[in-house]
Order: sequence, then C-alpha cells, then structure tokens
Amino acid sequence: MNITIKATKYTLSPEAEASLKERLSAAARLLGDDADRALLEIEIESAPPEGRSSEPCRLAARISVNDDVFYAVAVKPNPETAADRVRGELEAEIRRSRGRARKLFKRGGAALKKMLRFGR
Repeated sequence: MNITIKATKYTLSPEAEASLKERLSAAARLLGDDADRALLEIEIESAPPEGRSSEPCRLAARISVNDDVFYAVAVKPNPETAADRVRGELEAEIRRSRGRARKLFKRGGAALKKMLRFGR
C-alpha cells in the first residue's frame, strides 16, 4: 500500500506520523488481495476557526483501489483520536461496498438460473 501524508498548517512529529500510518493502514486488511495496489492519502490540518475551537485537528483520508474510492473525515482534539474515527468510517465503507458487490453477484446468478429453468 502506498501512503502519502499532507500536513497543512499543522506540525506533525515523526512519531505522530508513524502512528497515523499504522492506525489508518489497518483498514487495508479488508481489501484482501487489492491491498497491495491501494493508495492511502492522509490530509491533516488545523480545524477552521469559525467552529469547534476545542477541536483543532481535522483529518481526512482517502483510499483509492482499482476504480473504488473510500473517503472519511473527522475533526477531533488530537490526530490519534481523529485517526481512530476515520479508520472506523473507512472500514464501514469498505464492508458496505463489499457486501453490495456480493449481493449483486448472487442476484445475477439467481436470475441466470431462473432463465435456464424456463423450459420446465
């Protein structure tokens, strides 16, 4: 998995950067064989001043694999809690899309079977 981190108006220490990579790359385990070709883009920045002044960190993550894009955003007081929230949202999106594909495959198979039984 290729991982890129972009920090805008936010100072990110090497330890925090390693922690973000570790926490967010865990969502890739749900991709299966496609995890090697996936691209994880992490963007961290100071939260906008007009809202939530007690929550200064905005974290956005995007996983691109094949033609699918999974995206999640969280605004939290520190990057670690934001990363946990984003990881949960990404995992939920990946699971939802995987279930949708399986359901369509099963429905197509059932329709094909029904068409083959037409002559009975």
